[in-house]
This record gives sequence, C-alpha cells and structure tokens, in this order.
Amino acid sequence: MRTGIKDAIATILAVGLLAVWPAEAQIVYTPTNITIGGPYGSYNLDVNNDGVTDFTIDVEGCGVCLNPFSIVWETPASGNGVVDSKNLKGPARLGKGFEIGPSQTFYGGNGGMASIRACGPYGDKTCRSGNWASKSGSAKGYLGLSFQVSGETFYGWADLTVIDGAVVTLTGYAYESTPGMPIKAGQTE
Repeated sequence: MRTGIKDAIATILAVGLLAVWPAEAQIVYTPTNITIGGPYGSYNLDVNNDGVTDFTIDVEGCGVCLNPFSIVWETPASGNGVVDSKNLKGPARLGKGFEIGPSQTFYGGNGGMASIRACGPYGDKTCRSGNWASKSGSAKGYLGLSFQVSGETFYGWADLTVIDGAVVTLTGYAYESTPGMPIKAGQTE
C-alpha cells in the first residue's frame, strides 16, 4: 500500500515538474537575399511568417536635390520594438552573439538607422549619422527585434547591411519560437 502512495506522489511531482519545465528552445531561421533601395524603397518584415508585418524597413532619398540626402529607418508595428542604442535613442547595430531578450531596452518608435547627406559650405563633403552609418560606406550588423504574437513577446534578429544610407540588404532573419526566451544575434540553431 505504501509503495502505491509513493508511486502516486512521484507521478504527481513528475507531472508538476513537466508543467513548469521550459519548452525546448527552437530557432526559426529564414535566409533571404532582399535589396531595399531608394529613393523610396520599403520592405515589410514578417519575422514569424504569419502574414502580419512586424517591422518595416524604409529607404528614402533624393540624389538630384539641392542638398542630396538618403535615409534608412525602421518602423515597428504597434507593441514591437528594436534593441535601443543607449546613445542615440534608435536602432542599435549589434554584433554577432549579442543576446537579444528581456534584459534589453527596446525602442518602439520610428528609428533612424543611417543618413547620408551633402554638407560643407559648398555641399562638397559627405556627412553620415546614425548607428548604421559608416565612414567606409557599408555597415553590417544585426537589428535586435522584440515582437508580439497573441500578447506574448518573442525575440529575434535581422541581418542587414546598409550601404551609404541608400541601399539595405537583408540576408536573413530569425526568432526564438518560445515566448520570452532570448536569442543571440546571428543564431540559427
């Protein structure tokens, strides 16, 4: 009789532990080769491929204006955000392996990633600004993502290269399929 009670208690404990044990993490990776170019290019990123746009990446510019310019920005859908750069209140350019998760601060507004414009007294210089701008003209990195599905928060990344604020190449994106579970930038499995 005592063995039966012990077995029942062991079963109850095992079932209880399984109920609170976190599900196995699964990274869902989507390789792409998408180019977004100006002067008015746009791409709707659906991170979990459910038919709902989670983020929009835009390129706008004018090469024949008196003061030529080009700008790249991201716009998250309501409730979504990108890892915030501490210094510019906008999208951070993350390196491979950076952890994206609940310990990060996310920015939920339109975020300027890079801008390039003619400057100087005669418009003869090039001025660049933003975390995704580079003196070399090409900035590669990961955009850290936080997005909502049915009231739950998921984390992911987008692998982007911004070329002189005028062209963006998206070479892949991924997310962690377990709500609330962090992911590392560039992690595909």
